[in-house]
Amino acid sequence: MKRIFSVIVAVGAMLLMVESAEAQLRTSYFMNGSTDRYNLNPALSPQRGYIAIPVAGGLYTSLESNFLSVDNFFYPNGEGNGVVTYMHKSVSAEEFLSKLPDQNYFELGLNDQIFAMGNYFKGGFWSLGVRLRSETTIDVPKDFFALTKTLSQGIYDISGMGIESSNFVEAALGYTFPVQDVFTLGFRAKLLLGLAHMSAKIDKLNVDIGSESYRADMAGSFEANIAGYNFDQMTGEITMDKFVGHLTDFSNFDPSNIKSIGFAFDAGIEWTFRDEQIRLSAAVNDLGFNAWNANNSFCATIDNITFAFNGYDLQTNEVKFESPENIALRTTSDVADGKRALHSSIVVGLEYNFLGDLIGLGALWNTKMYDSRKWNSIGAAVTFRPTTWLSAALNYSYINKLGVFGTALNIHSSLCNIFVGADYIATKYGTAGGGAIPIPLNQNSFNLSFGVAIPLGARMF
Repeated sequence: MKRIFSVIVAVGAMLLMVESAEAQLRTSYFMNGSTDRYNLNPALSPQRGYIAIPVAGGLYTSLESNFLSVDNFFYPNGEGNGVVTYMHKSVSAEEFLSKLPDQNYFELGLNDQIFAMGNYFKGGFWSLGVRLRSETTIDVPKDFFALTKTLSQGIYDISGMGIESSNFVEAALGYTFPVQDVFTLGFRAKLLLGLAHMSAKIDKLNVDIGSESYRADMAGSFEANIAGYNFDQMTGEITMDKFVGHLTDFSNFDPSNIKSIGFAFDAGIEWTFRDEQIRLSAAVNDLGFNAWNANNSFCATIDNITFAFNGYDLQTNEVKFESPENIALRTTSDVADGKRALHSSIVVGLEYNFLGDLIGLGALWNTKMYDSRKWNSIGAAVTFRPTTWLSAALNYSYINKLGVFGTALNIHSSLCNIFVGADYIATKYGTAGGGAIPIPLNQNSFNLSFGVAIPLGARMF
């Protein structure tokens, strides 16, 4: 058990070094005063320049999933009032498992603007920003939930379970400029400094539930990239205890050994028609990679290992548990000087404005490329601009076949710029705590964006 706990500590240590899903709020895309939409498309510069309040100047958090809905795991109690979990005997395995896809995932995201400013200068818009970005994805096969629900005799294949976390600092320089009063082009160059990357994949995990024992046979791979850590001496067969000891010994950290430098860029365009009544725009973001030096990289495979629970001895009061003396990691050189591509995204928007720009109707398509899947969103939005300093938006999107509402509010006067919004607003609720606590239903994902900035010069084009 001590060695299993060591594995959890190793994973947790790397995830907690910093706290990313699409890292901008889609609902803000057609809000002219918002600085948030500039992150979605570098051609969409805001109405005024800005200096963001450090840390709170642009904070985005998210949890996006294809299965993590409250009503997938909680059910009305068939034996009376209240709710029960999917583990309750009144919920059949068929009913519970029919709601889950074969491969389940959820992603935790953080995008925090440490420093940002932008202003209009000599006919163009210049921006400079530093952001902390984190993106963690966990994949869980359906058989894992079948095991937890039924715990009946048989063999369960939980291969494909895995976790990946990428954490880095991004410094970006952007420039936006008009072309013949019809087009606006925007570009943003990014310098990336990797902080920590970790991935663990279980290539084989067969769980055998027998009448007299439970047995699990496991094999997989493990990769770690940590800025400033030197893994040169970690070669051959390494025990998990030794790896955790190396990771938690901060004397192994050397700031001069941080060599995880990468590059990326964003590019966008806006095309206006009929005196800007119709606006067509498109952008591609995060085209690039983060490169890890071999000194900061560790890669290993976990050969076949077995855990077994053989029951409880009443005479000796002992739990009969079999586990390897040491969990051995066999190191490889697969990630030496490795380049890891960012999860690039594409966004396309079309907007029609009327009543003197008081109301805008828009359509937005957004996709993001992952290593093993694509995340897609298509939706419609209405934007209200009752004054020159206030705007609000309501968005309805289909995200991987799931319909969700989003809303945002932006105060963008000459004194302050305050923005708050979310892409996932539940429309159906249950209750908990005797009816006092509303619980969103049919909602797999959540996000929130918040920002405060000090306005600078007004728009020049």
